[in-house]
Amino acid sequence: MTTKNLHRIGFISSNAARQLLVSAIGVAIPFMVIQYSSKEIWGEFVSLLLYSLLASQIINWGNKEYLLRKFSETPSAISADFSSVLLTRSPLVLLFSLVGFFLFGIESGSYLFIWIFGRFLIHSYEVLVVYEKKFNASLVLEIASFVVFAIAISGKSSHLGTKQLVVIYSLYQLIKGIGYLLLFRNMISQKAHFNFTYYKAGFWFFLLSMMGFLVSKIDVYIIEQFGNRIMTSDYQIINGLLVFIMSASTFIYAPFTKNIYRNTDVTIQKAKKTLALFGIIIVPTSLIFIYVIVRYLLNLEFTFWFYVVAFFYVFPSFLYGIEIVNLFRQHKEKRVVLFLFAGTIINSILSSCFLKLNFGITGALFGSTIAQLVILTSLKLSIKRNSVTDND
Repeated sequence: MTTKNLHRIGFISSNAARQLLVSAIGVAIPFMVIQYSSKEIWGEFVSLLLYSLLASQIINWGNKEYLLRKFSETPSAISADFSSVLLTRSPLVLLFSLVGFFLFGIESGSYLFIWIFGRFLIHSYEVLVVYEKKFNASLVLEIASFVVFAIAISGKSSHLGTKQLVVIYSLYQLIKGIGYLLLFRNMISQKAHFNFTYYKAGFWFFLLSMMGFLVSKIDVYIIEQFGNRIMTSDYQIINGLLVFIMSASTFIYAPFTKNIYRNTDVTIQKAKKTLALFGIIIVPTSLIFIYVIVRYLLNLEFTFWFYVVAFFYVFPSFLYGIEIVNLFRQHKEKRVVLFLFAGTIINSILSSCFLKLNFGITGALFGSTIAQLVILTSLKLSIKRNSVTDND
């Protein structure tokens, strides 16, 4: 095996370990909260969590995807481009913090500001972690900040309520965000300036990220509105577990996103086949572990067909992940946004209908699965039409 291949495997392993850890922490936190308090407390906390997730999506404004392409096009201006985008997006943090005051009150809103600002820093520096391959440093930072969070949670175990959880979680996000700021402190450029044309340039990346977020989370928002706190708690955890598996596809190809922008179509086709093969192995294996978690930690029993539906919810992400990046490379973000928007609408309508018909968690997941299959089919048909056109 060549040195180049060994380095490549090392980068994949480091990034996969980091991303798996981040996702595993996200999955573990609800179980920790339930262990120290109850499903009702976590279900109540989910309202704040969903707001912060939506706010972060808008604040990011396609930051990572936009800058990855920008860095690949003009590598000599990385520091200036990064700093300018960071500065340009900062007013959105204040905007959504003010909205938080109105929605959740002064006290919770104050901690939401800390929470959102921390997430702003974390998401902003993610692009540098990926581009500069600082996976090991990020891994250490994630572990250290989570240890602080775990100690704080265990210290409040006797009286952990929603208020205490909000305080601890907000400070956890801030500590982690400051950690990334210190890690990349040399990347702040004096040439930074407000560049409001960024909002136009990054608009399609923003829409793409937002649609991708909504197509995988809109059912959670719907259950939060129509279900009780226990159902909200259960489904948010199940959704998190399934999205965790979906994220595995990104873990694999993310370190080489900039290479996808530069490689030939033949190389990209090979990468897509490899990713699909990984999916065939990873998804069924992961669903076995999810069954154990759901059955013995959440005390929920679902039929075999629930897990069949879950497979078809997760597996499409392994089939279209690289294709979406390839469409970025060809500046065809609008097409991807259109497909994801259609998937979001379908997910919203079907999940709402199935919940109204009392199909509960299974119905919401089934609606999401249909949306995923529609997105996959739309992308495949579009690619096929492009191939025919190019050959002609």
